[in-house]
Amino acid sequence: MSLTDGVYERLKDQILRVERPPGVVMYEADLAAEFGVSKTPVREALRLLAYTGWVIVLPRKGYLVRPVELSDVRDIFAIRRMFEPALAAEAAKVATPEQLDRLERLVSQQVDAGTDLEAALGAARLFHLALADVTGSARTRRILEDLIDEVRRLHYLLPNVEDHITSEEELEAHRHVIDALRARDCEAVQELMHSHLSEVARTLVNGFAGV
Repeated sequence: MSLTDGVYERLKDQILRVERPPGVVMYEADLAAEFGVSKTPVREALRLLAYTGWVIVLPRKGYLVRPVELSDVRDIFAIRRMFEPALAAEAAKVATPEQLDRLERLVSQQVDAGTDLEAALGAARLFHLALADVTGSARTRRILEDLIDEVRRLHYLLPNVEDHITSEEELEAHRHVIDALRARDCEAVQELMHSHLSEVARTLVNGFAGV
């Protein structure tokens, strides 16, 4: 991994964990000193973060960690509801027993995470990405990965929704999706995924409104 990639991944992770909260301004010189590198890889990493939408360039000032608006939450889930239910329906046609077993293990990991928010979010993230992997669409996976990263930041940003990721409602939704996949029931799994995403969206919208 290059210095630029290392700085990029570290900064992105800090942004997602809200260690660098929305609205904070970052400066090249400060980051270079903090990470023990020259300003060049920091500048390149910040440009990548701007390109991927995590920061906003403030000319001759610094880099603003992109704020989060209520409209962002609605947009994220509107986009996910456009294609993820159809993705699940396609997965129902082609999923192998091994792929379905992996989904089961990821739900178990989500349960075992308990109060470890990062572990629970990681398992839930992999659950949805594993569904994309079943269809073999690398492009869809990349799009979904970006959207799930946005959701990960929301869980750190909204402490009143932390428990949702290991709630029985969340876990049962994933289990029902797996059951429909095993039954090769494309219509049912499509409806279940749409309902699941709508429920998560409501939780996060309500959590955002309560901040």
